[in-house]
Amino acid sequence: MSDKYLNAQSTTSSTLQLPANGGQEGKRKRTGAFRSLFRAMAPSQTEANRSPWPFILTIVVWVGLAYAGYAFAVHTLDKQQQYVNERFEQVQEENQKQMVALGEQLTQVQDEMKTVQDGLSNLEEDLQLTGETIGGTNKTKEALQDRIDQLNKQLVDLKASLKKLEDAARAW
Repeated sequence: MSDKYLNAQSTTSSTLQLPANGGQEGKRKRTGAFRSLFRAMAPSQTEANRSPWPFILTIVVWVGLAYAGYAFAVHTLDKQQQYVNERFEQVQEENQKQMVALGEQLTQVQDEMKTVQDGLSNLEEDLQLTGETIGGTNKTKEALQDRIDQLNKQLVDLKASLKKLEDAARAW
Protein backbone atom coordinates (compact mmCIF):
# COMPACT_ATOMS: atom_id res chain seq x y z
CA MET A 1 0.00 0.00 0.00
CA SER A 2 1.21 3.58 -0.61
CA ASP A 3 1.57 6.15 2.06
CA LYS A 4 -1.00 8.41 0.45
CA TYR A 5 -3.73 6.28 1.87
CA LEU A 6 -4.37 5.67 5.49
CA ASN A 7 -5.19 2.33 6.85
CA ALA A 8 -8.58 2.14 8.44
CA GLN A 9 -8.24 2.35 12.15
CA SER A 10 -10.82 1.69 14.71
CA THR A 11 -11.00 4.79 16.85
CA THR A 12 -13.75 6.41 18.78
CA SER A 13 -13.25 9.70 16.95
CA SER A 14 -15.85 10.52 14.29
CA THR A 15 -13.44 12.60 12.16
CA LEU A 16 -11.09 11.24 9.56
CA GLN A 17 -7.45 12.09 9.73
CA LEU A 18 -5.63 13.66 6.77
CA PRO A 19 -2.39 12.23 5.50
CA ALA A 20 0.56 13.71 7.31
CA ASN A 21 2.70 14.47 4.26
CA GLY A 22 1.01 17.68 3.04
CA GLY A 23 -2.41 16.45 2.03
CA GLN A 24 -3.20 18.01 -1.31
CA GLU A 25 -0.22 17.40 -3.46
CA GLY A 26 -0.98 17.05 -7.10
CA LYS A 27 -4.02 19.36 -6.95
CA ARG A 28 -3.93 22.79 -8.57
CA LYS A 29 -4.39 25.77 -6.37
CA ARG A 30 -7.63 27.62 -7.21
CA THR A 31 -7.37 31.28 -8.10
CA GLY A 32 -10.06 33.83 -8.92
CA ALA A 33 -10.88 35.23 -12.33
CA PHE A 34 -9.16 38.54 -11.65
CA ARG A 35 -5.97 36.91 -10.42
CA SER A 36 -5.73 34.79 -13.56
CA LEU A 37 -6.47 37.88 -15.70
CA PHE A 38 -3.76 39.80 -13.85
CA ARG A 39 -1.38 36.89 -14.34
CA ALA A 40 -2.21 36.89 -18.07
CA MET A 41 -1.48 40.63 -18.31
CA ALA A 42 1.72 40.61 -16.26
CA PRO A 43 3.39 37.21 -16.51
CA SER A 44 5.91 36.27 -13.88
CA GLN A 45 9.52 35.51 -14.75
CA THR A 46 8.85 31.80 -14.91
CA GLU A 47 5.95 32.32 -17.28
CA ALA A 48 7.82 34.65 -19.65
CA ASN A 49 7.58 32.17 -22.49
CA ARG A 50 3.75 32.12 -22.49
CA SER A 51 1.86 32.89 -25.64
CA PRO A 52 0.15 36.33 -25.84
CA TRP A 53 -2.94 34.84 -27.49
CA PRO A 54 -4.95 34.22 -24.31
CA PHE A 55 -4.44 37.84 -23.31
CA ILE A 56 -5.38 39.09 -26.79
CA LEU A 57 -8.40 36.81 -26.90
CA THR A 58 -9.51 38.06 -23.47
CA ILE A 59 -9.24 41.69 -24.62
CA VAL A 60 -11.14 40.94 -27.85
CA VAL A 61 -13.93 39.19 -25.93
CA TRP A 62 -14.25 42.07 -23.44
CA VAL A 63 -14.29 44.66 -26.24
CA GLY A 64 -16.89 42.61 -28.10
CA LEU A 65 -19.08 42.34 -25.02
CA ALA A 66 -18.79 46.06 -24.34
CA TYR A 67 -19.69 46.92 -27.94
CA ALA A 68 -22.62 44.47 -27.91
CA GLY A 69 -23.91 46.02 -24.68
CA TYR A 70 -23.58 49.51 -26.13
CA ALA A 71 -25.33 48.49 -29.38
CA PHE A 72 -28.15 46.83 -27.43
CA ALA A 73 -28.61 49.91 -25.23
CA VAL A 74 -28.71 52.23 -28.26
CA HIS A 75 -31.20 49.96 -30.02
CA THR A 76 -33.43 49.77 -26.94
CA LEU A 77 -33.31 53.53 -26.42
CA ASP A 78 -34.17 54.14 -30.08
CA LYS A 79 -37.19 51.85 -29.81
CA GLN A 80 -38.35 53.60 -26.63
CA GLN A 81 -37.90 57.04 -28.21
CA GLN A 82 -39.90 55.95 -31.26
CA TYR A 83 -42.69 54.66 -29.01
CA VAL A 84 -42.73 57.90 -27.02
CA ASN A 85 -42.90 59.95 -30.23
CA GLU A 86 -45.79 57.85 -31.56
CA ARG A 87 -47.72 58.21 -28.29
CA PHE A 88 -47.04 61.96 -28.28
CA GLU A 89 -48.46 62.29 -31.81
CA GLN A 90 -51.52 60.24 -30.85
CA VAL A 91 -52.16 62.44 -27.83
CA GLN A 92 -51.80 65.55 -29.97
CA GLU A 93 -54.31 64.17 -32.48
CA GLU A 94 -56.77 63.31 -29.71
CA ASN A 95 -56.37 66.78 -28.20
CA GLN A 96 -56.98 68.36 -31.60
CA LYS A 97 -60.18 66.34 -32.05
CA GLN A 98 -61.36 67.33 -28.57
CA MET A 99 -60.62 70.99 -29.28
CA VAL A 100 -62.71 70.83 -32.45
CA ALA A 101 -65.56 69.15 -30.54
CA LEU A 102 -65.35 71.75 -27.76
CA GLY A 103 -65.39 74.54 -30.33
CA GLU A 104 -68.52 73.10 -31.91
CA GLN A 105 -70.22 72.80 -28.54
CA LEU A 106 -69.23 76.35 -27.68
CA THR A 107 -70.80 77.72 -30.87
CA GLN A 108 -73.96 75.70 -30.20
CA VAL A 109 -74.22 77.07 -26.66
CA GLN A 110 -73.61 80.60 -27.90
CA ASP A 111 -76.34 80.18 -30.53
CA GLU A 112 -78.75 78.89 -27.88
CA MET A 113 -77.91 81.80 -25.60
CA LYS A 114 -78.53 84.25 -28.40
CA THR A 115 -81.90 82.59 -29.11
CA VAL A 116 -82.86 82.80 -25.43
CA GLN A 117 -81.79 86.45 -25.23
CA ASP A 118 -83.80 87.25 -28.38
CA GLY A 119 -86.82 85.49 -26.85
CA LEU A 120 -86.44 87.48 -23.64
CA SER A 121 -86.12 90.78 -25.45
CA ASN A 122 -89.19 89.96 -27.58
CA LEU A 123 -91.12 89.06 -24.46
CA GLU A 124 -90.13 92.29 -22.76
CA GLU A 125 -91.21 94.30 -25.82
CA ASP A 126 -94.54 92.50 -25.86
CA LEU A 127 -94.98 93.25 -22.16
CA GLN A 128 -94.26 96.92 -22.67
CA LEU A 129 -96.65 97.18 -25.62
CA THR A 130 -99.48 95.46 -23.80
CA GLY A 131 -98.71 96.90 -20.36
CA GLU A 132 -102.18 98.36 -19.71
CA THR A 133 -104.20 95.41 -20.97
CA ILE A 134 -102.21 92.84 -19.04
CA GLY A 135 -102.39 94.88 -15.89
CA GLY A 136 -105.96 93.74 -15.23
CA THR A 137 -105.53 89.96 -15.42
CA ASN A 138 -103.60 88.13 -12.70
CA LYS A 139 -103.49 84.78 -14.48
CA THR A 140 -101.77 86.26 -17.50
CA LYS A 141 -99.27 88.07 -15.30
CA GLU A 142 -98.44 84.89 -13.42
CA ALA A 143 -98.09 82.88 -16.64
CA LEU A 144 -95.79 85.51 -18.14
CA GLN A 145 -93.78 85.74 -14.94
CA ASP A 146 -93.37 81.94 -14.89
CA ARG A 147 -92.25 81.98 -18.51
CA ILE A 148 -89.74 84.77 -17.77
CA ASP A 149 -88.43 82.85 -14.77
CA GLN A 150 -88.02 79.72 -16.88
CA LEU A 151 -86.17 81.63 -19.59
CA ASN A 152 -83.94 83.33 -17.00
CA LYS A 153 -83.15 79.95 -15.45
CA GLN A 154 -82.33 78.54 -18.87
CA LEU A 155 -80.13 81.56 -19.56
CA VAL A 156 -78.22 81.01 -16.28
CA ASP A 157 -77.74 77.32 -17.12
CA LEU A 158 -76.48 78.17 -20.59
CA LYS A 159 -74.06 80.75 -19.19
CA ALA A 160 -72.71 78.16 -16.75
CA SER A 161 -72.28 75.65 -19.60
CA LEU A 162 -70.56 78.29 -21.70
CA LYS A 163 -68.18 79.10 -18.85
CA LYS A 164 -67.33 75.41 -18.42
CA LEU A 165 -66.66 75.02 -22.14
CA GLU A 166 -64.49 78.15 -22.21
CA ASP A 167 -62.51 76.89 -19.20
CA ALA A 168 -62.05 73.51 -20.86
CA ALA A 169 -60.95 75.17 -24.09
CA ARG A 170 -58.38 77.27 -22.19
CA ALA A 171 -57.09 74.19 -20.41
CA TRP A 172 -56.19 72.53 -23.70
